[in-house]
Amino acid sequence: MLKDESYATYYDLLYSHRNIQAEVDFIEKVLRECSLVPVKKVLDVGCGTGIHTLELAKRGYTAVGVDVSPAMIEAARRKAVGLPNVEFVLADATNLKFDREFDAAIAFYGVVSYFRDDDSLLKFFNSVRRALKKGAVFIFDTWSLVGVQAKRVYYETPFSSFRKAGSMLAIKEENWRIDFLEEVAYAEIQWSVIDLPRNEINVFKHDLTLRLFTLRELTHFLYESGFELCKTYEDYAGRPFTENSSEIVVVARAI
Repeated sequence: MLKDESYATYYDLLYSHRNIQAEVDFIEKVLRECSLVPVKKVLDVGCGTGIHTLELAKRGYTAVGVDVSPAMIEAARRKAVGLPNVEFVLADATNLKFDREFDAAIAFYGVVSYFRDDDSLLKFFNSVRRALKKGAVFIFDTWSLVGVQAKRVYYETPFSSFRKAGSMLAIKEENWRIDFLEEVAYAEIQWSVIDLPRNEINVFKHDLTLRLFTLRELTHFLYESGFELCKTYEDYAGRPFTENSSEIVVVARAI
């Protein structure tokens, strides 16, 4: 099985530790507080297998998920059978083309950190902005340079974690290296999935280079792309963002 196919096949297992309903509760709370337009149509950028897209659709929104991975989109479409108000589109997030505008957009689980150079980041933000109505909200999360640097010893200590869903178990082994001058984190990740229904153990690896941000530079790039900063949080539980926060949840509004 190819790495991309493995990741899509086991995506829901790998994120089974996340509380999707609570995260969508957070989305709805932020939309009520920050959006200047009624929210009916939501765009999920970098949707994976659609775990948030589908939950939004179940709550009555017209939801569209986009991802650059064909395997992810195929898996999402299989899960969406029977839901008339959801659509999944294979697309490059830096070049979104829709014949309609959305009332809100999300990009969860570190999508923004994959845009490591300024040009691609601006293309991404501009692409999302073109898809949104004025006054619409864009919610995303990424890594905080200051917070990760403060916990550098923690992140650069190899560690393992586990995921369990039904009769499947996943073991995640991580090894990080932080480059403060380049403002990136290099992550070596290996997944070992014990898949009892298939009677197999599937091992796959992926090496990531993740951009680390300051709030000031994010605010600058957002403004350059037609957004204003509305709110920031440490996580989807709504805890306040501080200098010790490793992650930052950004709420921006289209202007």
